[in-house]
Amino acid sequence: MTQSTLHRKIQSPRPLWLLLGAALLLRLILAVVTEGYPYDMSCFVAWGDKLAAQGPSAFYSEGYFADYPPGYLWVLGLVGLLRAAFSLSYESPLTYLLLAVVPSLCDCAAAWLVWQVAQRAMPGSRAGWMLTAFTAFNPLLLFDTGVWKQIDGAFSLPLLLCFLLLEERRYLPAALCYGIALAIKPQALLFGPVLAACFLAAIVREDNRFRAFVRCFGGAVVALLPPLVLAIPFYGVTKLLPSLLEKYSGTVSGYPYASINAFNWMTALGGNWKSLDDIALLGIPWHVLGWFLILVVTGGLVFFAVRSEQAGRFSPLLLAAYYGLGVFTFGHCMHERYMVPGVLLTLLAAARWNDIRLYAAGFGLSLTGFVNLATVYSLAGTEDEWLTSATSSTVAVLVGLAETVCFVMLLFAVWDLALRGHALALPARTRAEEPVPPDQPVWTRREVLGMAALTAATALLSFAYLGDTTAPQHPLDATDTRLTETVTVGENGVNLWVYPGVSFGGSLTVADGQGTVLLVQELGYSTCFSWSENRLPVTAGQTLTVTVENAQVFEMAFRDGDGNLVPVTGGGALFDEQAAVPDAISQLNSMYFDEIYHGRTGYEQLHKMPVYETTHPPLGKDLIMAGIALFGMTGFGWRFSGSLFGVLLVPLAWCFARRLTRRRWIGAVAGVLLALDFMRFAQSRIATIDIYGTFFILLGAYCMLWYCQSVLQKGVNGSLLPMALGGVAFGLGCAAKWTGIYAGAGLAILYLGVLYARWRQKQPGFWAEFRTAAVGGVVFYVALPLCIYIASYLPYWWRDASFGLADWWQCQVSMYEYHANLEATHPFESRWYTWLLGLRPVWYYQNTHLPDGMKASIAGLGGPVIWLVGLVCLVALLWHQVSGRGSRAGAGVLILYGTQLIPWMLVTRCTFLYHYFPSSMFCLAAIALVLSHLRNRRKALRMGLTLCGLSAVLFALYYPVLSGLPIPAWWAQALEVLPSFGFY
Repeated sequence: MTQSTLHRKIQSPRPLWLLLGAALLLRLILAVVTEGYPYDMSCFVAWGDKLAAQGPSAFYSEGYFADYPPGYLWVLGLVGLLRAAFSLSYESPLTYLLLAVVPSLCDCAAAWLVWQVAQRAMPGSRAGWMLTAFTAFNPLLLFDTGVWKQIDGAFSLPLLLCFLLLEERRYLPAALCYGIALAIKPQALLFGPVLAACFLAAIVREDNRFRAFVRCFGGAVVALLPPLVLAIPFYGVTKLLPSLLEKYSGTVSGYPYASINAFNWMTALGGNWKSLDDIALLGIPWHVLGWFLILVVTGGLVFFAVRSEQAGRFSPLLLAAYYGLGVFTFGHCMHERYMVPGVLLTLLAAARWNDIRLYAAGFGLSLTGFVNLATVYSLAGTEDEWLTSATSSTVAVLVGLAETVCFVMLLFAVWDLALRGHALALPARTRAEEPVPPDQPVWTRREVLGMAALTAATALLSFAYLGDTTAPQHPLDATDTRLTETVTVGENGVNLWVYPGVSFGGSLTVADGQGTVLLVQELGYSTCFSWSENRLPVTAGQTLTVTVENAQVFEMAFRDGDGNLVPVTGGGALFDEQAAVPDAISQLNSMYFDEIYHGRTGYEQLHKMPVYETTHPPLGKDLIMAGIALFGMTGFGWRFSGSLFGVLLVPLAWCFARRLTRRRWIGAVAGVLLALDFMRFAQSRIATIDIYGTFFILLGAYCMLWYCQSVLQKGVNGSLLPMALGGVAFGLGCAAKWTGIYAGAGLAILYLGVLYARWRQKQPGFWAEFRTAAVGGVVFYVALPLCIYIASYLPYWWRDASFGLADWWQCQVSMYEYHANLEATHPFESRWYTWLLGLRPVWYYQNTHLPDGMKASIAGLGGPVIWLVGLVCLVALLWHQVSGRGSRAGAGVLILYGTQLIPWMLVTRCTFLYHYFPSSMFCLAAIALVLSHLRNRRKALRMGLTLCGLSAVLFALYYPVLSGLPIPAWWAQALEVLPSFGFY
């Protein structure tokens, strides 16, 4: 690229301004709806208020914490003035908005710079547009500015301008931009060696050495002007230099740790929040290791600068990206956000050189940086704030390793470009997509039989060892009263088993003939439909009085020392179903985890009782109720419907993958993978509602896929059936769980996107089709789902005919307030970024009634194949989309996955691994799509069969922890392959 090319003015088209406007709007929306990182937010607001109230001369008062130099304080002071003028509170969304405006504008300006450079280097290139869009909607920058509400966008922009101007050899303006960055944050000093290398190269390059030295020293003076001028009102003239030196040196040395939540090489080695004087490796302290690595990186800078200058390929952008990220990766005392300027410089360099390795490095570093910030942000103020738990430390190490790999990729690019000038361009798209998709392959008899056989095998696997088919059904119902029964024991007994039903804070009391109380057992929400064992020695012929207060008790049973059932006489309804007493207490006959909410509510709805669980819509509990109506209030009965829907997920996934890829065998592979998936198996065999939401979310996605393909083939008017069925599925998903609403965002994007694709086909009568789509969208995706959602409350109306729309609305308000204000914690909760790798399973159940040496548990685990391989495939699809080589199908899968996961990134309440279950369906879709893209069909088939075989082996190995099957302790311990598992 010549200087004339760099100077050439490029006019910004209207689509670019729309893109940047959307990026700005998204940042401001995120700023309004999120609370920001509390420590930085409190500092920014307090600093702005103090500056506005007391002026700059009184700002840096003795003992007052303010570790930022004066540069950006002027912006914060303006925010303080506006807050005071409009009486805005700290918690006001407008306060958040004011803090985010300037950094958001700077982020968009950075994207504009990327577009300008890309258009100069590769005019009209699709890759340039994709790189600009990625920069504008970069997840790292979106989170840093919109959610965290930091000012890195404002700090990075002058650095970008500095090194871009140095590419054009405009030294004094570049020095001025560097000075502005230095006035904003001391971290600009990290790029000082690169600036020095650029000015020294100018001296070497210039024939007039006197002129070159004057320019060099003039640049140093210009660079110092912004921090000095902006600081004069704060320190005055006499104290200016010593005060600034103290401020910069104090800020740099203020955090004496190997890593301060920066997921880099230091953290990968275990250095997060480790004192610099602690030993790192081979007796070397962390600070010695850090300085050594920084010297190595600096040596690399000198090497690249000298060699590239000799070869005439000197690039300040490349050197700045390398050095900024090199110091972040290997240096000590790094914060999580210090990588932001380096990532932007990498993207700018990618636009300049059009090199696939720079694209990939910028892409990968953006993702690792995003996860880094999200992890730190989500744990702020919690007990795990220092990332010391097994789960968060594992995330930090893994992401640190990934960040290091991405930097190494950048290093290879810099080596090749600086030394040889060899740019590895992005591969062109192999072929453009057909505007009209090809037809689906015809179903064959063999294929139908294969799917039926897989479904039957899945049913056999899922319903086996699910739960007992018999259980006591007739309780002693002492709800809102107190009832007493007398029972005489026929033989000596040791233990008393109790099987309570619904209770609202009741109790059970056992007394002997003299009135002495032998046992008191509290009966609450956690005891329902679960057998409990109590130590209660009794002798043959002893008469006992059992009192139940404000509770149901379905059955009681005495056991002798050998575990045999003790015969009794009397006892009424408490001892009238002894044949239904199980031989052993386990998950087969007792509720576990959230079954005590959802399974209980299914029973209550069936019997027209007041319902206990009202924090989710009723459809899931309606379906649980249907299973209870068919098979009774038994372990099999309350789990039947969930298992049935878990089985039906398999043929649905088969059909979805088949329609997505138009490959019969890929549909079969998808079906087998899901049949053997850990989460599908465990989550469908527990009487909770997530399986129903997941099923209807995938069903809605299938109908939308069908609709999109049909519209491109036959038009909107010929696609009313999938449109209507999709609306039904969406309504059922919302009525099962509010996560179905998340899916609605993805469906809406695809619904509108296919209209745009249809318009591009230039078919006659498009606007008539558009009107049909508009009406159909309102009818089938708004009105119909609302009706289905309201209809799911029919059991409420059956119980109470006065239940009306006002009561229904109050239920919605109550649900929202519950989830919005929930502050509960749980030992097995997990954040969204841990779900991607399934790092923290949910421990549902532990059997404590086993002999020594045996263990039994049930855990909600992520399936290694679908979750891990699927994540790799999703990243590959995203990379292809970002690099301009994607497809409609790939974009659709990413949209469906993203809209299901992204809302959880903003949720601050207690969350669990199973919340990722719906998203994992699109991990499976990504696997299917990547397999279909492999050119060598035989190789793709072998890969699919390998994944199926691996799934089968892993499923067999982990079946005990998915089903609760008792196994030897050594086997159980071997299954806990990560320290964050902890389910035995």
